[in-house]
Amino acid sequence: MTNPLVKCKAGSISGTYKNNVNFFYGIPYAEPLTSDTQWNAPEHLKNEMTLDATIKGFTAPQTIYRQSLFQDASLPAESINCLTLNIASKKLNAKMPVMIWIHGGAYITGSANSSLYQLETLPLHDVVLVTINYRLGPFGFLKLDEVTDGKISSTGNEGLMDQRIAIEWVKNNIQDFGGDPDNISLFGESAGAWSVALQSAADPSCELFSKAICQSGGMDAFIQKDRANQWGELFLKTLADNGLLVEDLCKVPHDSIINIAKKMKHAMISGGQWLAPEIGFSPVADGKFLPLDPIKNFEGSDINLLIGTTADEYKLWSELEPYFLNLTNEQFTKRLSKIFNKPAISKIQSLYLDADLGEHSYKNALSSIMTDWTFGIHVTELLERHKSKTFGYQFNVNSPLLNGRLGAYHSSELPYLFGSWENNFSDWFSQDAKIISEFLQISWTNFAKTGSPSSELFEWQTYSKNSLVAQIDSKVELRPYNNISKIKLLYESKITY
Repeated sequence: MTNPLVKCKAGSISGTYKNNVNFFYGIPYAEPLTSDTQWNAPEHLKNEMTLDATIKGFTAPQTIYRQSLFQDASLPAESINCLTLNIASKKLNAKMPVMIWIHGGAYITGSANSSLYQLETLPLHDVVLVTINYRLGPFGFLKLDEVTDGKISSTGNEGLMDQRIAIEWVKNNIQDFGGDPDNISLFGESAGAWSVALQSAADPSCELFSKAICQSGGMDAFIQKDRANQWGELFLKTLADNGLLVEDLCKVPHDSIINIAKKMKHAMISGGQWLAPEIGFSPVADGKFLPLDPIKNFEGSDINLLIGTTADEYKLWSELEPYFLNLTNEQFTKRLSKIFNKPAISKIQSLYLDADLGEHSYKNALSSIMTDWTFGIHVTELLERHKSKTFGYQFNVNSPLLNGRLGAYHSSELPYLFGSWENNFSDWFSQDAKIISEFLQISWTNFAKTGSPSSELFEWQTYSKNSLVAQIDSKVELRPYNNISKIKLLYESKITY
């Protein structure tokens, strides 16, 4: 088959055809960003394009504090001119459901071009797959408009605005790629899940999309304007400490700004408190783009929701970071005292600590607490508050990586969902990887098609029916969410600053 050529509202776009799928890479969905416009809201494209969409777009500038075991060396070069998307479609003359993937990375790293999110597999299930890049770190989630008296226009929501304009581009053009513009689903993991949830709060009337899949993330990862302004002031102070002025922010290379961002830490503005969410660069509930109370804005919406976590989210950090590996009783208790009210701490300790206090008891206990605190609380809150249209899951597949120490760690479901387990590091995954991968792909794409993940493989139930979720392993069962009583205790015991 010859390489595909699509003529849509945005222009004429040529791609490639391989293994029964048409691929289009690096499609601009907004006006190109420059050093002069990198702090501004994105703008719709002004002119039609003629594009050879066979080359992946630039990677958004990454704020990487330290190298990770999962660092992707295959990403294209970084540039502020990063507002592009990729499309994979089996049939260009069809009307298939559309799935838009929003990548994770704590709002500071990640890319739609990661080898983890391969485009080859999901489209074989008769959906159109779209993956989007958006601004990250200081360029996407730093509020400077007030602290610079308007010299820099960024509101802290530019990354979410990028996502929104990408969704609008898909809505307007996807029918010429074989997609149904009236059947669009968003899905994402970690910061991608936070983004999907917040986009749902900003569009509860389903004008742009009708279904949302949140993997390891709820509607908690945003900050109020006061904290956003504190973070902005810290950025300006750090900027000045490094010999730069506000006026330089539209002149210096992006890596100079990233280097400033990497010097900022929570402790510099926390006053000894535990700040939640545990991220600095965050969307801002400004009452304009993002509602002041996002979850309240969303809970009565018509959006269908599929949401869940992995069983051992925090082992991605607790099994690799020196702080956890050398954790003492004193450090364990000190961490809990920052997060939870004092009367509840002894009960929390008794529920999570092993009775024999073995060699890794404090590490394991804090890892489980942080899994429930960072992810479990917020996922179960959405299950409870939007439960009539919501399906829940928990991913329990242990990875053999590091002799099994990581368990079902944060993001461990992604290679199964995208099929990339077959091409990269297959020895990291379960012997039942093919079965698990098939289940996730069929369930996720069926949800995109119908609003329910049920199939001949498994009959899901909405959370409202009996508060059960799909416990996903080599076999799948409907059971209560793990640790639900512990999660409720943590929620009731948290300190509100």
